[in-house]
Amino acid sequence: MPIRLLGIRYNMWLDSTAQRRYVLDGITELACFLRKNRDLTIGNSLRLIECTLAPLLAFSGPVIIWPEKDFKRLTAAFVKYHKEAWQMPPNTSTVLFTFPKDRGGLQVRMPRAIICSATWGHLTRCCQFDDGTRQLAEITYKDALEQHGCLDMEELQFEAEFLT
Repeated sequence: MPIRLLGIRYNMWLDSTAQRRYVLDGITELACFLRKNRDLTIGNSLRLIECTLAPLLAFSGPVIIWPEKDFKRLTAAFVKYHKEAWQMPPNTSTVLFTFPKDRGGLQVRMPRAIICSATWGHLTRCCQFDDGTRQLAEITYKDALEQHGCLDMEELQFEAEFLT
């Protein structure tokens, strides 16, 4: 039986499949809208994507688990719908959307960047108050450094990337 905790869909075993499906369905619904409304300008289509895709993902993205398969589908959907907004053919190269602007790309914010930004915002807000959250984060960080034999955050990030 699915439950909602602060608007996030879980079941009793903290399975977030329903929330991932909700996010992916919302993205698909936006794509259908873009296909039906080809008379929107490119600027309006991009604003629509910007106002819907990122907030839809940022709300629950940091607190649910995204298996690699679902995350790849999510990333592919982001690229596909940006192509749709730009009214480009489906076979347009993906790197056009992921490269930085100074290298000729469009520098579209991908799901990983949105989730990292939202997570950082949550952590920043949590650490603003002296309620023990900061101390808990420091303890967890030191434990992670010790567990993985790392000296600093850069090594820990490399180790986390290696493990995933």
